[in-house]
Amino acid sequence: MTDQDDRLIGLIYEGIRDDAHWAGAVTQIAGLLSVVGVGLGMQDMKTHQFRGLTDHGIDPDLTPTYRRLAPTNKIWKEIGRRRQPLTDQMVMTKVTLKRTELYADWFMPQEFDGVMAFPALFKESLSAVVVAFRNRTRIDFESTDLAQLGRFAHHFGLALSIRLDRERTAADLVAANLMLDGIKDAMLLVDRDLRLQHANRAGREMLEESKVVRLRRGRLEIRDAKADAIIAKMVSGARGGELPLFRHGPAQWVIQVHPCPDGIGHCGTGRMMVKIIAPHQHSEPPTPARLRERLGLTLRQCEVIVELARGGTEARAAKNLGIGEPTVHEHIRRVYDSLELRSRAELFALLARHGFDTNSPQKDL
Repeated sequence: MTDQDDRLIGLIYEGIRDDAHWAGAVTQIAGLLSVVGVGLGMQDMKTHQFRGLTDHGIDPDLTPTYRRLAPTNKIWKEIGRRRQPLTDQMVMTKVTLKRTELYADWFMPQEFDGVMAFPALFKESLSAVVVAFRNRTRIDFESTDLAQLGRFAHHFGLALSIRLDRERTAADLVAANLMLDGIKDAMLLVDRDLRLQHANRAGREMLEESKVVRLRRGRLEIRDAKADAIIAKMVSGARGGELPLFRHGPAQWVIQVHPCPDGIGHCGTGRMMVKIIAPHQHSEPPTPARLRERLGLTLRQCEVIVELARGGTEARAAKNLGIGEPTVHEHIRRVYDSLELRSRAELFALLARHGFDTNSPQKDL
């Protein structure tokens, strides 16, 4: 491979960031192949929707004409079916080609007489092809010409695949942003080292306040050192989990860790979503009926829990419910056993996760 080829291939990959470089690349290819036109295009083989990516020597005013005639282009169809490079005479005779509407309305106005096409990429129903055209002053394309074009078509395919993935990721992220910004809880996308990748609106506001979490040299840090160590272990091990943050009673915040969904910018590999919930932000007061429906406990057990959630003691609950204090204590023990709880703090955290407000005493409901 020559230095010129190396520079041209480098230009192709620079086009991943800016497709203006592709225009320079196809111009150089036209010179190397001694052709009058070169183009990189992509066509959906199901819908025949065409997207021209870059070209040299092709009249842009005729693009609408090509889009209209795309379904009749037998070379494109054969590329999509065979998935191998082709010249026009490998698909049909030159006499047959010159009788087509495509030749009359698109080839002739540009004085194109021969064409060869080299597949660059097949992605789902998309077929990307590098094409080259000669006029009547040169002989028809042969297999040696296809081999020359193929030296560069492969690199165009790799570069285009990266470009398409980036475009798709960007589009998915825009859609995800609209969805995530509508969520009132903080959503923070991080890598395995807790370096922040993305935050929704609530997450950005929480970082600005810096009360619960903050950014320190690009790393997401929980202000509680013990909690920070636990969350870091969850994230580094790609394990989901939940951690309540307590300050004198019920949990003020609940931190959840989840593997990142693939639907969010295709970011599932190596990234985690940290969700920070303010349990009382959207909560409702507990009632025996609501508790029974959501937790599956007995009515009396739910009545006892409501008394505790209002800030009452076991003695106060016994007095309000007209039962003995040992009976209240037994109901609480059974609730703990049923829900696998070990403390009043864990009970309040569970209630918060189910949407109940346990942050302050409630009046009679």
